[in-house]
Amino acid sequence: MTKISDLYLRLSAVEVLAYLRERYGYKSLSEMLGLQISILSRYINGHVLPNTARAEKIVRLFNESLLSEIVKKRLTRTEDGFYDLSAIVADVGLLRLIAKVVSAEFNVFSINKLLTVATDGIPLAVQVATELRADLIIAKKRKDLNVKSYLEEPIKRTPALVEYLYLPRQALKKSDVVLIVDDVARSGETIHGMIRMVNRAGARLAGVFTIVMLEEVREKIKQLLPPSGVLKSLVTFTS
Repeated sequence: MTKISDLYLRLSAVEVLAYLRERYGYKSLSEMLGLQISILSRYINGHVLPNTARAEKIVRLFNESLLSEIVKKRLTRTEDGFYDLSAIVADVGLLRLIAKVVSAEFNVFSINKLLTVATDGIPLAVQVATELRADLIIAKKRKDLNVKSYLEEPIKRTPALVEYLYLPRQALKKSDVVLIVDDVARSGETIHGMIRMVNRAGARLAGVFTIVMLEEVREKIKQLLPPSGVLKSLVTFTS
């Protein structure tokens, strides 16, 4: 681990602690981590950084145990059976922490392009692109007048309803390594359309990340990924 990555890990641990303190309070956080409240306070208030081993423990606890629990509690299900992620998307602090998890999962791929769809996926995608230091490209449901050439993919919503996704053709090159990010995969059709865009451009697909995914959609998307591709979601539900 380089000095920069070590410092980044320790600062990330402090950011996790600050978020969890707001959600659980010092007493519960102390019990979770087995650390005295006075020590946690010194970390959170910036008086001292946790050492590397302790920072790894904090980040691992958050990633493996607490994050999915927090996301599930912030989700609501509408009368139509859709999952409402508005409380999650509005929480910039939580999105930043989710982005750190995504970065840790995919940083081995040297990703330089992050692809999402307008508009629901943009808040998370901005945070992930920042963490990965990647360019953000956005597939839209309508063309921009000042762009002449597009990659265009049909998205079948129902047998009678077909929408289209458009991405400027110059946005993807064969040398690009791409991560697809969206907030939720309901039917998988939008993600399937973005995968086809990456394949048509000849770019390399590193994988797909969503906050929420249905189990049957997960299996469908997994079949579309290359052998080295990674599929990751924080929460998976059965319909």
